[in-house]
Amino acid sequence: MRIAVISDIHGNATALRQVLKDIESCKADQVICLGDNIGYGPEPEAVVSMLRQMNIASVMGNHELVINNPGFLGWFNTAARLSLEKSIDAISPPNLDFLSRLPDFITAFGCRFVHGFPPDSPTNYMFEIYPAEMEKIMADMAEPVCFIGHTHDLALITYQDRSVNQSPLTGSKTVFLDSTLKYIINAGSVGQPRDGTGEAKYVLFDTEAYSLEVRRIPYDVNDTIKKIHAAGLPRQHALRLSWP
Repeated sequence: MRIAVISDIHGNATALRQVLKDIESCKADQVICLGDNIGYGPEPEAVVSMLRQMNIASVMGNHELVINNPGFLGWFNTAARLSLEKSIDAISPPNLDFLSRLPDFITAFGCRFVHGFPPDSPTNYMFEIYPAEMEKIMADMAEPVCFIGHTHDLALITYQDRSVNQSPLTGSKTVFLDSTLKYIINAGSVGQPRDGTGEAKYVLFDTEAYSLEVRRIPYDVNDTIKKIHAAGLPRQHALRLSWP
């Protein structure tokens, strides 16, 4: 079983289309999304429609939390709040209903999928978790592998001998995991990566080979930037896509 794990699309339909094409070329058996499908980007309606049309399961991201709890807007900075308000206004009622019903986590194929941090938080950032707390969370995890998003970066956290080791996922080589250990895998971001490159990112997990591959997908970044400006979204959301 080959599972494509995508995350943090953030209304970037141009990036998502290229990622979905790559997923198809890789012959992935299943696609799971880690949430934050909206906010920042210019085409939230198109993104959600693609997820629904392709029956891609998604968990609840912190940006989706606002749909059921408008008071949660205060959790965001001014620019993020503005873009999220515009996103919600641009989404059709059926797609808003879909987003409002997303689960906090999914368990499937022997893995856990959550936006922020296990076991089920859409809001906790990986870098906010103290080492001792992280060790306890990973020790208690029922599943050996958990996929997270939220930080827009790529990382591999390994739990071994009651200790935690964190390393970046860089390069393009396949990483083979140890079936006797536990892992948290940060899948990066499709729509707004923050690792210093402009490519869309996602990961492929092979449950039989027990291997992980980071996929880096070029797309027309300028197209998304133009659409951000045209939609009247904060300029900084476009600047974040303009890596050297």
